[in-house]
Amino acid sequence: MSKSPRIILASAVICFLLPLSACSTNAANHDASSSSSENSETATSYESQLKQALQSATSDFEKQVLKKAIKTGKISDSDYREANEKYQQCMIAKGDPITFSTDQSTGLMQESMNVDDQNYDSDKVNSDSIACAEGTNLLIRDLYERMATNPSNSDEIELIVSCLKRKKLVPESFTKQDYLTESAKPDGSSKLDTSSELFSQCLANPNK
Repeated sequence: MSKSPRIILASAVICFLLPLSACSTNAANHDASSSSSENSETATSYESQLKQALQSATSDFEKQVLKKAIKTGKISDSDYREANEKYQQCMIAKGDPITFSTDQSTGLMQESMNVDDQNYDSDKVNSDSIACAEGTNLLIRDLYERMATNPSNSDEIELIVSCLKRKKLVPESFTKQDYLTESAKPDGSSKLDTSSELFSQCLANPNK
């Protein structure tokens, strides 16, 4: 018997529900040894988003996690994992056998599912995903991932450009506008080596 294909589920399917300023699938686990000054910077940068998320929370679990994050300046690794676990349990109960694995290059908890092409119903899975995310990881997952990859809530393009320079993929004179110009070009005509693993890493987590 052949193995069923593994479908990578994009968390972006539920991003339109977020009452936040942006939705990103980029993520990395927090460094357990983050300094108190970094925590303070993060708290200042994301305080309004955390408070806005708290107002939109639909479960006691979300409210507890977000209230704690407002006090500490970040969503903890354990709360991030628990939110995803609650979401996973809900999906499995609906007949969607999803699993989470950690992407070693980004630290992201990546969602996937082994499916049978003949029985896979993408509309059902998407509907289940939206329903299960509410009250579990809908607000927490996106915020955690953005705070981890961009602690100071800086311009994301500037962070990517800095990463590309750090990894010697572009010259030091390369600017944000250069990046936007090259990114807009058709495949194969850009000066950016978009197929390289290092480039993908900068997109996934420019701080790594």
